[in-house]
Amino acid sequence: MFFTLLAAQAATPSRGRDRALVIESLEKRELLAAAGLVEIGQQPSGALDDKIVYVHGGHGYTATGSSWGYQRPLLLDMVEDLGNQDQMTYLVDYLWNAGATVVPLRPVGHQPNEVVLDNDDVEVTFTGAWSNSSSSIYFGSAGDVPYRFATTSTTETATAQYRPNISEEGFYPVYAWTRSGSDRAEDHLYRVHHSGGATEVTINHRRVGNGLVYLGTFHFEAGNAGYVEISNQSATAGNVVIADMIRFGNGMGDINRGGGVSGETRENEAGLYWVEWHVSRSQGIPTSEYRTSSSDSSATVSLSPRYAEYMNREQDGSLSDRVFVSFHSNASTGNPATATSRGVVGLHNTANGGATPNQLFLAQTLAQQVNNDLVAQNGQFEHNWQNRTSLTFQTTFNYGEINNSVINNEFDATIVETGFHDNTLDAQMLRDPRVRDAIARATYQGIVDYFVQVDGGATANIDAPPKVASLNAESTAPGEVTLKWVATPANAYSGGTPTGYTIYASTNGYGFDGGTFVAGGALNTHTLTGLDPAQTYYFKIVANNAGGQSVGSEVVAAKPSADTAKILIVNGFDRLERSLVPKESFTGSATLTADRVRPRFANSMDYAVQIGDALAAAGARAAVSTASNEGLQSGAVALAEYDAVFWIAGEESTADETFNALEQNLMTAYLAQGGKLFVSGSEIGWDLEAQNGGAAFFNNTLRADYVADDANTYSASGTPGSIFEGLALQFDNGERFYDVTFPDVIVPTAGSGAITAMNYGGGAGAAIQYDGGAAGERVVLLGFPFETITDDSIRTQAIARVLDFFDIDSTPPIIVTRRTEILLNNDDGAPTFTTNGVWLNTGAFSLDLLTEVYELAGSDNARANWQTTLPEAGRVEVFVIYTANAQNATSVNYDITTPSGTFTANVNQQTQSRTWVSLGSENTSAGPITISLDADQSSPNIDRVVADAVRIFLDVDVVATGDFNNDGSVDIADYTVWRDSLGANVVAGEAGDADFDGVVTQADYDIWVATFGQSVPVASSAARSFLAASAGLTIVEGFEADELQPVVKSVDAAFALSVASSDSAASGDVPRARSLGSPAERGAARRLDLLLAARSAQRGETDRLVSFERDSDRQDAGEQTQREEAFAGWQRFGRRVGSS
Repeated sequence: MFFTLLAAQAATPSRGRDRALVIESLEKRELLAAAGLVEIGQQPSGALDDKIVYVHGGHGYTATGSSWGYQRPLLLDMVEDLGNQDQMTYLVDYLWNAGATVVPLRPVGHQPNEVVLDNDDVEVTFTGAWSNSSSSIYFGSAGDVPYRFATTSTTETATAQYRPNISEEGFYPVYAWTRSGSDRAEDHLYRVHHSGGATEVTINHRRVGNGLVYLGTFHFEAGNAGYVEISNQSATAGNVVIADMIRFGNGMGDINRGGGVSGETRENEAGLYWVEWHVSRSQGIPTSEYRTSSSDSSATVSLSPRYAEYMNREQDGSLSDRVFVSFHSNASTGNPATATSRGVVGLHNTANGGATPNQLFLAQTLAQQVNNDLVAQNGQFEHNWQNRTSLTFQTTFNYGEINNSVINNEFDATIVETGFHDNTLDAQMLRDPRVRDAIARATYQGIVDYFVQVDGGATANIDAPPKVASLNAESTAPGEVTLKWVATPANAYSGGTPTGYTIYASTNGYGFDGGTFVAGGALNTHTLTGLDPAQTYYFKIVANNAGGQSVGSEVVAAKPSADTAKILIVNGFDRLERSLVPKESFTGSATLTADRVRPRFANSMDYAVQIGDALAAAGARAAVSTASNEGLQSGAVALAEYDAVFWIAGEESTADETFNALEQNLMTAYLAQGGKLFVSGSEIGWDLEAQNGGAAFFNNTLRADYVADDANTYSASGTPGSIFEGLALQFDNGERFYDVTFPDVIVPTAGSGAITAMNYGGGAGAAIQYDGGAAGERVVLLGFPFETITDDSIRTQAIARVLDFFDIDSTPPIIVTRRTEILLNNDDGAPTFTTNGVWLNTGAFSLDLLTEVYELAGSDNARANWQTTLPEAGRVEVFVIYTANAQNATSVNYDITTPSGTFTANVNQQTQSRTWVSLGSENTSAGPITISLDADQSSPNIDRVVADAVRIFLDVDVVATGDFNNDGSVDIADYTVWRDSLGANVVAGEAGDADFDGVVTQADYDIWVATFGQSVPVASSAARSFLAASAGLTIVEGFEADELQPVVKSVDAAFALSVASSDSAASGDVPRARSLGSPAERGAARRLDLLLAARSAQRGETDRLVSFERDSDRQDAGEQTQREEAFAGWQRFGRRVGSS
């Protein structure tokens, strides 16, 4: 099987309205670097600086002989084994934000992809002086170079780069495996280069090593632009830093304990296998360091303290700078009908050898903090928290997970039983992200309190501040964004008082820069300057104090454009509770599921990214701002200043109010003055009409009528005559953003003038549009969340149509078809090709001189199956090939099953020999596809049915741009890519091929011209380091696109000229064409000279036009006509702009 990109046809470029071309000095860029971003940041500093916290989530998927299973049952929609890992992940974030060194004994977060790089892998490169170790303890195979080390210096003189090839963009936990030792740097520097820049993390490997240490979770684009860099820079010279192994992501379980592999993610497996995987690939570590029992169920009990004790180097530091905490949930009777026990409990052992030195105090401190903090928040959650009077527990035996017999007084340890999973109320609360977050925050605060007591007050008794309540971003001037925020009041449970704030910026909304710190706890606004007016930025803010850093706020978008049009994004999706959390199949069951408390797949609070990206890709030139709906309510946002409002309602519903009474009044008044509103959400009709939250607003202002709560589909398409005509889409079932479980069915209000703009797959109404208000008001309402449309290109097309409907100045996107070919051959074997029945070699050769096989028509259950996975949604067409023969059947039956359904085709195999025969096509979503030749259903009986190869064409409509170097901006550097590849056959979509036809032509140039100046989503991270060859090149500002493009279109190699900056052009210093090889190059160069001469004419310097004309008279006579036409045009242009 192989994949390749083939030719595609581009739609005619649509130029749209003209954009001004601006000066952009080209320089080498790294990752998503853009004006105003801070390249390098650091792990936050806080009360837990220099503290090591070993963390674990108890239980997990475990091998038991010939099978695998969870150690605790599925009960009340949760499994303790999974909930413990979710809870541990929440705690890790708080610890990292407080400056702690975090050592997880089970994987952090959710990332089933993985890349593991050892020091002698080809993806690891070194600069400076490094030496090979001869250590007997290291990660790697026997005989490998154990690891490499470099001597520290106060300035960086040596680095090691671990550069993975990331298969899929996303958030990846990053870990380091380094051997500890007495000569290690106390500030061993790791620099994680991610999609937002770089983050520095320092680890004291004198105290911890020989296993995975957590460096943080970061967003990486697909490809190899991201990496981890180990530096020898240190505050103290003469020590050593180690380069051994770096891990990205968690991966899928692949350990076979006799009954096959688990089939689960490593996160779901017991921590035993996480440690075993790394130890089995290391040298010099005895199995006894993490297990002594042959029973996996028994070994999981003491795995975490055993290996924590092994990783802990007690010779440096003391008990008072490290601690172990594990999460479990509790049970009483195991029967929800009789289980009445509730609340948190801290576990400890008896004093006769089982308890660590301060174990009881640690258990009391953490349990008390969790209990008191959650009781203080009663009324904020679905149920009130049980206020327990007994908060600690010890049984008659010693708990193996916190047993001092394996810890040896090296650190204190406790288990926090978060609640009772057999109690209905507790189980519901433990599936609520807000409750899990509150438990983690309280546990972190309790850990701080513990250290304050055991280290004699060396730890600052300060909790990190609470999360910022709301954030607005306003584009106040070209290149300027003003952020305004509302702090959450500090109290005993939410956190301490802030002393300042850090603003993080991004160009993709997921990877953020090093941050801009602004001092002042009372501060609530800050203006960022020096930003790129053509770039869409994303921001989040955190509160800081000496205790650490809060978790991040919602993400907002802003484009500080000079355009007069203004767009406001309103983030009205605040809801986050248990009904939104993702459900995970329980042990592969088709019907049983367990809730996972993963807010990224419930409400990630960053859906302004989908709107902002789509606006940018659609060519919107308007200035973009974002407000929270709370900011709107407060009066901080003047709605009348905005030409259009894009409202994100997501799955906001009745309890949180999709539009409260004030918001309804504000939007009604805004529309009455001619405003334009685009709003999407799956519960708007349910809340406003079905639950009577504002039926008049829904019917009369939004012009919609509620029909039903659930469309029972994840697809929709535009209706004839609507703005979405011809547009088909899929929205999310939980695989990418979040599961849209109940999309509203809506229709236009009778007599309102609105029309149905989309229907769901089943035919019910999915969207309405209205254009009929006396003041010019316009409304587009979707019954599903816009941000969950799974195809980026479809989102762009939808927004482009909305902008056109709203009369917002934009450049419509250029849509081209990207074709992927997938070839499946019978010679590939399983799993690509499988058969049922007796299939024999025909003796003929068909595709590529390979074999083909046959069965007899009518043979019972005889099938030949070709199967693969479609990488994305699109239109799929399937072809087959065979050798025709008079003995073949005339009606050969094929069933083609795609993620969107099954269709059937019949082929006469006595004709069309050795040509590709189409079986048909259909629109489909991404996922598995199977083509099955059904001999049983073919006829006539006994004739042969032949199976050889299948060819699949997957056509996907994408937005074409001229961003040939994939840096997110269409600019002059992209021209050089096109120029250097002109006429070449290339990989479709690369090296200057904008229309995906595999050849670099004038059509690709036209797309570059049409999209010049746009900020676009980066398609891939592989080419971001390009641009160095074009360093210093500039173009002239101040000319409109339609005025510059006639000259630009005739320029080929001359664009590689170094022309004068805008300042020299403004002063009248007209540059001369350099000596170029061909007459065409010289003519093109002179057009640039004419362009600058026209700029002089704009400033009244007509003598320079005359001078230039005389110079031009001396040029080759053969170019005279071309020169005169261009010159005459620029004379007219010069006179026009000079007199305006």
